[in-house]
Amino acid sequence: MTRPTELAGGLLDGTGRRTFLKSAIGAAATATAIPAVSTIAAAHFPEELAIDIDPEHEQSRIDPSQNEQVSVAVHHTTFEDEDGKTVAFDPTERAVRYRFGTQERLASGGGARPVDEGNVRDVNGDGHDDLVLTFPIAGTGFSGGETSATLFWERNRSGQHGYAGTDTITVADDIAVSDIDILNDALTFEHLQAAFYHDFLDNHTEGEVERSAVANYFARPTLQYSVYQQIQEIHDHKHAHVEALSEAVTDLGGTPVEPAEYEFPYDSIEEFVALADRLETVGVSAYAGVAPTIDSTELLKTALSIHSVTASHRTYFQLLHLQRPAPDAFDPARSMEQVLPIVRQYMSNH
Repeated sequence: MTRPTELAGGLLDGTGRRTFLKSAIGAAATATAIPAVSTIAAAHFPEELAIDIDPEHEQSRIDPSQNEQVSVAVHHTTFEDEDGKTVAFDPTERAVRYRFGTQERLASGGGARPVDEGNVRDVNGDGHDDLVLTFPIAGTGFSGGETSATLFWERNRSGQHGYAGTDTITVADDIAVSDIDILNDALTFEHLQAAFYHDFLDNHTEGEVERSAVANYFARPTLQYSVYQQIQEIHDHKHAHVEALSEAVTDLGGTPVEPAEYEFPYDSIEEFVALADRLETVGVSAYAGVAPTIDSTELLKTALSIHSVTASHRTYFQLLHLQRPAPDAFDPARSMEQVLPIVRQYMSNH
């Protein structure tokens, strides 16, 4: 189906509007047929904001071995928007709805959220109060060697539109990707799959599925008339994965990535099955790729248990798709740098 599907929840506490008493208080990014990440980001978050990463130092260096947090100053900025209207962006009067990290991470709906509502002071001496926010480095997507970082401000709670600002940085080369980043990457993919099966079940009845050519591949009635129920069960599994990964990210002190809006290019049950086969195959390779990078033994157990269930889902759809199940002795692994661009193909709001 080619309409947007959304399984959205509200943003977590700490991102709502608040009133600031202005005072000088102390500062404390393997599918190639997709747009470039910067194009995706610019479509909904035009580069308008002036920001300063690590404003206390001349060189903006990010190194979690020295400091697990980084400060970002959002300056009072005046610009002309896409409608030609002059906008005076006063960060001390705007809702604290910010995400910070690499453009790739932000374009996929992720990024770190501020640890609090920030501090107000005139950072650059222009006579306007600026907002200084503190972000955890875990969740930003930095893996070492990046030369720029981006801040998104979300216009509303949907998180789909707003403004962006970018600043140059120096990132240590030997940063280990955090478990929060790894889990949020996995959660991004599980959100996609949960929405995919929700979309199908919301638009096809049990009778339609049972009478379809796909169900008729099975000679036994007990198999033919259980296809719809099996898809329902897979749908429920994906939601369970979303809940488990969200809880794990929260337990680590991170902010779980939110679901996006999605568009799925299928118009028949047969096309749905083919796409399900593809997505489950990507899922199997994604968990195979991230599992070796997880530090926590308990989190590794969770990832491996999801991996094995995803492999079962893939086998089922391979059979429905009239493909050979497990044609190879070894499965390839995909890194999240390869998986996230595939996910973004189906996002309609990033």
